Amino acid sequence: MKRIFIFITIVCFYHAKAQTDIHLTEMIKNIESQSEIDSLKFLYPNLTIKKHTLSTGDKNINKKVFLLKDKEIMADSVDAIKLLSQKNIKEFKVKYIFINGKNLSEKEIKKIQKNANKELKKGKAFSEVANKYSMDPGSKDGDLGWFPEGRMIKSFENAIREHKKGEIFQVSDPKRKWNFIILKNHTERDAKIYEYITITKS
Repeated sequence: MKRIFIFITIVCFYHAKAQTDIHLTEMIKNIESQSEIDSLKFLYPNLTIKKHTLSTGDKNINKKVFLLKDKEIMADSVDAIKLLSQKNIKEFKVKYIFINGKNLSEKEIKKIQKNANKELKKGKAFSEVANKYSMDPGSKDGDLGWFPEGRMIKSFENAIREHKKGEIFQVSDPKRKWNFIILKNHTERDAKIYEYITITKS
């Protein structure tokens, strides 16, 4: 019984060592689809394997992708990255006040809009008014940061394109009962969206 235990321990040790000695460059070379990623996650639980689709302005983007061409790989003993594709896009940057009408009456929505617009017309800073009225807890001062075209609803992005920097305007999505007061504080810029895979040893 003791010998069997020792044998199992040795097998487990070498299996773990084999996983640690994985050549990341060779592994990532043949991965492209999510199904291939899922299979490798099952075989190698000590690896973190992810597929990303992020634009130039995304704060979570791995900046190594900026140095790569399509299908090119950068790897060391700890992590690897492979750029699948990149394409030219536009990025937008606005501040907004989000009013979620899901649990509000039309009268209550209009009252919030009226009060917020009144304070903006009196000269209050947009960020101050956003912090007071916006129902998006994730955007401090109403700042969305840079985001790529296609991420927000169509009516939201179309309205941004139609307005100039410095203008304040309203957008509503009746289907979702979403309402926005938007400040276009930057002109849209040229950017890229990157699709890439990362592997990291834990």
